[in-house]
Formats: sequence, C-alpha cells, structure tokens
Amino acid sequence: MRAQKVDPENVDQKLFELFSELGYDGASMELLAQATGLKKASLYHRFPDGKKGMALQALKIVEAWIQSNIVDLSLNNELKPEAKLSRAIKAVDQLYNGGANNCLLRTLSVGTDAAAFKGTVSGCFELLAEGFTNIAVELGLPPKDAAEKARQINLSIQGSLVLAGATGDRRYFEDTLDRIPALLTS
Repeated sequence: MRAQKVDPENVDQKLFELFSELGYDGASMELLAQATGLKKASLYHRFPDGKKGMALQALKIVEAWIQSNIVDLSLNNELKPEAKLSRAIKAVDQLYNGGANNCLLRTLSVGTDAAAFKGTVSGCFELLAEGFTNIAVELGLPPKDAAEKARQINLSIQGSLVLAGATGDRRYFEDTLDRIPALLTS
C-alpha cells in the first residue's frame, strides 16, 4: 500500500479547525481522519501520543500565531503603537473569523483531558496579555495598569466569543474589538 501524501501544514490546519470547532471530546479519531485526509493509522504514525498529541499540535499552532501576530508585533520598533494595536486587533478578528469561530484555547480547556493542556493554554493567554501589555505601555499606560487592561482584553475577547457562539450574534465580538483602543488609552 502506498503512503498517503498530505501536506503537513494542511494536516495541522485541519486539526486546529476541528479541535476549535468540536473541542477535545467532540473530535473523534474518525472525524480527525476525515478532516485531515489521513487514515487513522497514518495519524497515529504522525502523532504517537494519539489524539492528545494532535491537540497539543493544534495548541502549538495557536501559540506560534500569538507569538508572531501579537507579541512580535508588539515589539516591532518600526511601527507606531497605534499601528501595532490596529494590526493586533485585525489579527484577532481574522483568527476568530469576526466572532464566528470558537477559540481553541477555550475548547481545549474543558473536557476529558483538559488538565493535559492547561499549561499550554495558560501560556497562550499569558502571551496574549504580554503583547497587549507591551502595546499599552507604548501608548502611555503605566506597566501595572497596562497589564490589568491586557487581562481585561483576554476576558472580554473570550466572553464575547462565548456569547457570539451561544446567541449567533457576532456583535458581541465586534463590539469588544471596537472597545479595545479606548480601553488601552484611558
């Protein structure tokens, strides 16, 4: 039997999408195989730790995304802080498809094996807060206030995604993103 040829980046993206949508418990091996275009045996070959390893790979994608799109952006000395903030907000909007997508950090923080992901999930939230804190400090807030505002941003984004998902009303998410600039400049 010939080995399946599938782009590893596509596999990673499909894992990310499925775990974001269904969470750990909802993403069965059958669904993961269908989504990635791989047979279950091929998935186990790529991920010897099974479904847990696949979920951790999806979390690595989010962690790298946050590092690149929020933290690294916040440290870019070639951009003004207002431009950094605008780009960070646009990136968050794109990641969550205007509030239509679930947050992988939330979906993997509940369920059967949530404890296995807790450290990485917490680390991702800390990275988000770090990036927004850096931007807020550049915008003129004292570091302690900037850190508190960044925590509020995490809370607001997550809460608005839950409400948008539960009600189908994306305005919760849109309004949250719209309020971030005022939050960081007050």
